Amino acid sequence: MLQRLPIKSILRLVEIINAILKFHHFPNAWKTAIIVPIIKPGKNAQDPVSYRPISLLSSLSKVTEAVILTRLQEATESHMIPYKFGFRKNLSTAQQLLRIKDSIREGFESGWETGAVLLDIAKAFDRVWSDGLIYKLITMPIPGSIIMLIATYLQGRLFTVRVGSNLSSERVIRAGVVQGSKVGPILFNIFVNDVPSPRNCQSQLCLFADDTAVMSTGTPQTIMEDLNTYLTQLGKWLIQWKIKVIIIKTDKCQAVYFTRRRSNPNPPMLYRRLIHWSNSTKYLGVTLDKKLTYKEHIDNIRNKYNGVKSHLYPLIGRKAKLSLRYKLLLYKALLMPVISYACPVWGAAAKTHVKKLETLQNSTLRMITDVP
Repeated sequence: MLQRLPIKSILRLVEIINAILKFHHFPNAWKTAIIVPIIKPGKNAQDPVSYRPISLLSSLSKVTEAVILTRLQEATESHMIPYKFGFRKNLSTAQQLLRIKDSIREGFESGWETGAVLLDIAKAFDRVWSDGLIYKLITMPIPGSIIMLIATYLQGRLFTVRVGSNLSSERVIRAGVVQGSKVGPILFNIFVNDVPSPRNCQSQLCLFADDTAVMSTGTPQTIMEDLNTYLTQLGKWLIQWKIKVIIIKTDKCQAVYFTRRRSNPNPPMLYRRLIHWSNSTKYLGVTLDKKLTYKEHIDNIRNKYNGVKSHLYPLIGRKAKLSLRYKLLLYKALLMPVISYACPVWGAAAKTHVKKLETLQNSTLRMITDVP
């Protein structure tokens, strides 16, 4: 839409952005977000927690944020911790998962075991401590003018909820980075950039946005010593920066002991609470079982694939009127990604498991091309 503006309007917008950068002040008129609640699949519509808030911001605000983002990235990218993969160029979920898989596999090959704790940061983006974020911006090599601009960008923000054509009264946002913004993700990365580092090379920290995994490889005794020592250190850091981790009654805060043996050591602890061992866990969309067979993950893929396929059947079935070209387009856009996501990670699974997915693909393509 902005590209279709008259040249005079575009030049006027450039003047406004230059003035924002010159006076280090973000306009108050662009600080109000419209929140549209979207129900999560399979959730209770009567429970407010069942809705995912989608934040709609001013288009002019996003254009200005793109300019600020470029300056922030130039100043901070070389100072980001190497194991933080979210919202950074050329660092995908598959690459982070490969780090985890390779570490566990190398441990198995060396006769070692691996313990992993996956933590759920509650409302990570919504509860970022604004004053703490400004402090961390000051400690990084970021120009003072950009820091002052970010400070005014975060202050005085409002939101209103839209349901249908109705808008609620405005409410003040007192914490968090701006949802739906261009600079919000990098500000969150800066906020967690000083997370404690593991004390030795046998321990690893894997971060992607707010998904956190702590791992240690070795003997059962050293694994538990390393995990508990690091979790104690991490717990102090979380309290210091007002970051809340949910431990009780959540499937997102789990511990998995990757081993070929049946018995496990005592579970690790955070805030003096046990995080009990699970047989599997889901991290970045991939289910990792304790023996790293990926059987459960491939079964989950089959169920999800069949669910999407059943919805598309009227369009891609044998009797569907859609042309072959568009049937294949739907297959490549909606079905193939279900199977291919993170395939470099689980592609080494046993042939019997991979065969299940090949059978699914073959049956779908025969149906699309109307071949017996």
